[in-house]
Amino acid sequence: MNTSICIRNLKIDNYNIKEKEINLYPITIFNNNDNYLLSLIWYINNCHFFEFYRINDYELLSISKIISAIMENYKNQSNIDNNTILECINFVNDILDANKKKIISKIFVENDNIDIEKIYLKTNSDYEININSSFESDDIINIIFTYKNKSFSSNAFFSRKIDIFIMVLENILKILFNNNILSTLYIADYDFKNIDLENANKKNMPLRDFIFKINEIKNKESISNIKNRFDLIKIFMKYYNQNIIIENFNYNELINIIDDNSNKNLLLGCDYDNLNNFISNEALKERIKII
Repeated sequence: MNTSICIRNLKIDNYNIKEKEINLYPITIFNNNDNYLLSLIWYINNCHFFEFYRINDYELLSISKIISAIMENYKNQSNIDNNTILECINFVNDILDANKKKIISKIFVENDNIDIEKIYLKTNSDYEININSSFESDDIINIIFTYKNKSFSSNAFFSRKIDIFIMVLENILKILFNNNILSTLYIADYDFKNIDLENANKKNMPLRDFIFKINEIKNKESISNIKNRFDLIKIFMKYYNQNIIIENFNYNELINIIDDNSNKNLLLGCDYDNLNNFISNEALKERIKII
């Protein structure tokens, strides 16, 4: 993709990354030892960092005029050029830099020894995204984002300008990360039949989200028929149309899910043997990236 997530000196207990640039592919493979890194990518990919935005200085950005046009016109067509997108990336990097310690503390609540020197987004090419918006009703705006001949539709409630701004910027970032506007699901390597919902808030953020989603599924159907992790992955895909991060993924499961998820990104944590299987698969060569 065209925007990288860059990390410098990340420390979580005995896990250390000196410097790494992650550019996501349709299928991105990580070593199982990098589950902490996968957790951080999940957080950034879902744009959770906007919870720390408090200054309300977005009116200074060029995109503010586009947001105003979306809100003030029944129909609107706007072009977000490369300079505007770079300005938005710099805006996000300011949020990440000012809150990097808070971010990793929020993600890794189970870990005591955590630190990070820098996290930022890096642009790797020129961008241009077209936006077409129209009011579907008095309080719902449909916004279509077009990037490299692909279009993605999203609805927004007509509300404060800051809310529309964040929604539009989140979708722009997701397009640049993943070439879609989907959120990212985290499927943990965890005993899903014995979830501890009461203590979920004491878990690291992606695992907490996984536990909550298991509980949501249990409220819709019985999970007694889930025999293994592959069954679990399939039922998550049934209820959540999202990009997918999977801890401790088995190579033999890949072909069974890849055809049904060609419009999604897969981020997979694997052991050494599974990594070798991915490397040797010529059919996946153009779609896969080993981190």
